[in-house]
Amino acid sequence: MKILYTSDLHVNERHYQRLLELQKNKRIDCLIIGGDLIPNRPAFHDRIHNQRDFIKQFLYPYISKLKTTKPNLGIYLMMGNDDTAANMDILEGMEKEGIINLLHKRHHVLDAEIHLVGYGYVPITPFSLKDWERFDTDEKVVIESPRRSLLSTKQGMHQIDLYEVLGKEKTIEEDMKYLAQISDSKKTIYVMHAPPYNTALDRLFNGTPCGSKSIRNFIERHQPYLTLHGHIHESPMVSGIFMEEIGDTISINPGQEPDRLHAVIFDTGDVKGTLDYFH
Repeated sequence: MKILYTSDLHVNERHYQRLLELQKNKRIDCLIIGGDLIPNRPAFHDRIHNQRDFIKQFLYPYISKLKTTKPNLGIYLMMGNDDTAANMDILEGMEKEGIINLLHKRHHVLDAEIHLVGYGYVPITPFSLKDWERFDTDEKVVIESPRRSLLSTKQGMHQIDLYEVLGKEKTIEEDMKYLAQISDSKKTIYVMHAPPYNTALDRLFNGTPCGSKSIRNFIERHQPYLTLHGHIHESPMVSGIFMEEIGDTISINPGQEPDRLHAVIFDTGDVKGTLDYFH
């Protein structure tokens, strides 16, 4: 099965057009978008409304066209930390129509040998939106505290106390225990928006690692077939590497740029031998 994977497309609609070209020219069987689907601009206070309009006016017609052109194309996606969860109802409606498959905490069977599981939460960031953020470990450490913390709701943005609200939610560390139970990791591709900590896949512009320690521990302990990441757009440009092997596991973060699409294509039967990096 040939898979096209990318993440963090919120920057530019032209990236979606490039995806259309790649899936057609490369005869893709499965398209996976690993979070941050939607533009995160303009003004923050208008984000819920603007993102809802984007889904209805662009993303829904775009996906519908893809499925009409190639009905057998499997399309799997999830929100990322810049996407407002208040608009999940539209994506859930698209899933009910059968044109997409949602990934976050879901288990899908691609074929007899390969399964697919998604996870959209990232460790706490200095940014305001907290819909898709969780404390990484039970220590609940925050490296850089946000000036304010907000959750999206149908009534608008709602300010919260970070520790009072998210402190009561399951940590990424706890969620990894759940993911380990729902699928055979040796046969599973995990799409995790956050990259593993202290690797070539989680480097900020200044070289600081900012990935998830819990995801790194999960990979080391369970040695999944493949993990696909995003979130830190600049990491491959900083480290010079978009793929890292952690034990027997191949982990990939293609990165992203505003003016050119970053994506990977591979065959599930031989990921390393068929891996093609577009950037």
